[in-house]
Amino acid sequence: MSRVLVIAADKELPLCDFQEPCTSQSGGYTATFDQGFKVEALNYYRQAVEELGWPMKPFQYEFALEKIEKDLENLRGYLEKNFSSGEVLELWSVWLSGDVNKKRPPRFQGRLSDFDMDTLEQFLSAEEICFDITI
Repeated sequence: MSRVLVIAADKELPLCDFQEPCTSQSGGYTATFDQGFKVEALNYYRQAVEELGWPMKPFQYEFALEKIEKDLENLRGYLEKNFSSGEVLELWSVWLSGDVNKKRPPRFQGRLSDFDMDTLEQFLSAEEICFDITI
């Protein structure tokens, strides 16, 4: 089972990468991985997302972010730069388990101006969820 975060839009969006290397040490081992906000093409999980059959806007991108202020700022800046006032996009948090008969997650609507750290925490901690965001 894998979790994927998806931005779905009515238009093509540019890719971006604000990730930085992060090092973690545990039990004598050191691991380095990238952490932070990133938007990339939805390739690896595309078929699994499409098999769900949920109504999503046609242009879909995988994104990554952490529950930190810097990532929230990068997400908001990216959306403000690439969408005009009044446009609506979807942010999806989806668990891909192979079960194509599961119910569509709850949808919430709001404005980007109201998308704060509490909203980000709700989005990232939910099992599955969709936010329709109006710019």
